[in-house]
Amino acid sequence: MSLGIMRTTLDQWIREKHGFDTDDRQAIESYQLARIRAVIDYAKAQSSFYRRLYEDWAVPESFDAFSQFPMIDSGDLVQHGLLMLCVKQSEISRIVTFEFPQRGAPEELTTMRTSGTVESPKRIYFTREDIELTLDFFEHGMKTLCRPGERALILFPAKTPDSVGALLSEALTRLGLTVHCEDCETAVALLREIPVDVVCGSASYLMAVSKRTEDTRVRAVLSSSESLSSEDRQSLERAWHCQIFDHYGMTETGLGGAVECDAHCGMHIRENDLYFEVVDGEGMTVPDGAMGELVVTTLTRRGMPFIRYRTGDNAILTGERCPCGSLLRRILYVKRKDSGALCAN
Repeated sequence: MSLGIMRTTLDQWIREKHGFDTDDRQAIESYQLARIRAVIDYAKAQSSFYRRLYEDWAVPESFDAFSQFPMIDSGDLVQHGLLMLCVKQSEISRIVTFEFPQRGAPEELTTMRTSGTVESPKRIYFTREDIELTLDFFEHGMKTLCRPGERALILFPAKTPDSVGALLSEALTRLGLTVHCEDCETAVALLREIPVDVVCGSASYLMAVSKRTEDTRVRAVLSSSESLSSEDRQSLERAWHCQIFDHYGMTETGLGGAVECDAHCGMHIRENDLYFEVVDGEGMTVPDGAMGELVVTTLTRRGMPFIRYRTGDNAILTGERCPCGSLLRRILYVKRKDSGALCAN
């Protein structure tokens, strides 16, 4: 580990929560394979969709065997969403509905509806336990860039209970921060009036606010929901004299997915909750360092687990030790399917 670089806070969180050594890749992978096997058994027992999909498939004994399992995509969510549920609908605490998101708009602005007005919307279901998993990740992941007693500004919509903004606000409050959730206009006024230590938002909102508050000193910025280009990253750093921490996530991953550490060499994956693969155009897994489509398996979700779900996003992963000292795998590069912008760290 390089001097002065803080190790990702996810290591200690995972170690304390699950009891295995995150400095041992074999221990991490043994945990993940056991969870994959358990999730498949659970999904087959509780979901008619997965029971039919895996009718002729034995529980995998290895990652190689798992890589042969059929993949699912957003079309399956549209056509079979309710059949993918593994709990009674009465146990669902939150439903996120996708209709036709506008390019460049923060995800929360286009998805937070509980009934669709267009044909065949895509719906994703969460139990209270699923939401708590996200909150737990937010709380511990944000320790990398937040300190107790600081002031944070959140630019994500937060009025809807259990939305990104609301969960992030709760996580930061747990960490002892004073939290403000504001729209762009109010955020600009706030930044001009009082010191703010941490700002969280989508790339487009961060850029819009920073252009009107140049030379305001912000210590750290979390960028999420959209890809942050190298040019925009440099612009934010110049405007606010800050460190930028990128985050990758989508509703299907439970909002949280991977977060950058103090080394700024990629985003560490929450490997206790998610297993990521990268596949080529033929659906074959590719080695670390190769570009391909990101495929996710949720390891701990109850309501609607995703098993080998094609995200549509292109990515490069690495399992090499990070300069921060962690062996948690990292996303080095992401190109989101709904944006031409690149995220490279």
